[in-house]
Amino acid sequence: MRIRLEFPETVLFSFPIRPRVTDMNYADHVGNDRFLIYAQEARAAWLAAMDYREINVEGCTTIVADAAIQFLAEAFAGDELTVELALGGWHKYGFDLMYRIVRGDDVVAIMKTALLMKDNVTGALVAPPEGLVRQVKALEVH
Repeated sequence: MRIRLEFPETVLFSFPIRPRVTDMNYADHVGNDRFLIYAQEARAAWLAAMDYREINVEGCTTIVADAAIQFLAEAFAGDELTVELALGGWHKYGFDLMYRIVRGDDVVAIMKTALLMKDNVTGALVAPPEGLVRQVKALEVH
């Protein structure tokens, strides 16, 4: 049975990406491993837009706890892709991010990552920082 992911209505952030020749696999389309790299690039840019880094979100590091990808179309070198990010939900020690990779009107893939927040001093898992929650909720309104 194939995985099915639902992308939320509210896009928090969009990030353009153009696959390189080195992103192609032996079948001459973007390799499946590259999609997680595209997700990380978009996530890092989204956090940077809020003055954060993956290793410092108000004293916390983000940890990818799991990931899922639903492939819907192939992508090729030079394609103009956009990675759209949306909130998948909050949980005790982090949040889920959803990603939709599109080429024009075509959806290439939908992805989900569960992110945990680890305190940089104690190493303990902690709730998402209030400033991050506040900024994300403000983005969801627009």
